[in-house]
Amino acid sequence: MEKVKFIVGITGGSGVGKTTLIEGLRDEFKGHVSTFSLDNYYLPKEQQEKDDNGVINFDLPTALDVKAMQKDFDSLLRGNVIKQSVYNFNNPHFKEEYLEIAPRSLLIVEGLFVMHYEFLRAALNYSVYLSVDPEIQLERRLIRDVNERNYSKDDVIYQWENHVLPSYESYVRPYKQQADLIITNNESFDENIHILTSVIHQNLD
Repeated sequence: MEKVKFIVGITGGSGVGKTTLIEGLRDEFKGHVSTFSLDNYYLPKEQQEKDDNGVINFDLPTALDVKAMQKDFDSLLRGNVIKQSVYNFNNPHFKEEYLEIAPRSLLIVEGLFVMHYEFLRAALNYSVYLSVDPEIQLERRLIRDVNERNYSKDDVIYQWENHVLPSYESYVRPYKQQADLIITNNESFDENIHILTSVIHQNLD
């Protein structure tokens, strides 16, 4: 079994293309990539904070089970296979699934708060911040959440205005200038993506 040699953190706001970038890296480094997704650590609904209108706010760092996340992350770095429950994002048609994640040479840590949690930020060898125009972000989020996550358009807009943007300003954007690399992904990833793949090759080859 491989050991983790290089850890890349990928963060940015909602709808910036984190999943698409990871798929590209999996193709580039076939068989040598494992992904640690923060999305699979959401606490149950009854443990989530609500806003002044009684609507659950999933866009806070406190929405995630940080203790379980840190335990699994540390275990993965020690060379163990971990098991994650795949979060269903409020979709009742989503069948319960589990992921088994084994250590690989390249470990990608992805999520909104990758750089907010100190234990993750300190472990990264390289950090990438994805940037997208807000109008494009909202358009992508609407398509995804309505089609894949069982939300209405009104729900998505409400969350965007009251939860997503305030959280982004408080817990995500402040780390933009601390990232090792910023990649813009409006219509497609800019040329900086080649810097990322080059850095990874240098550290894995």
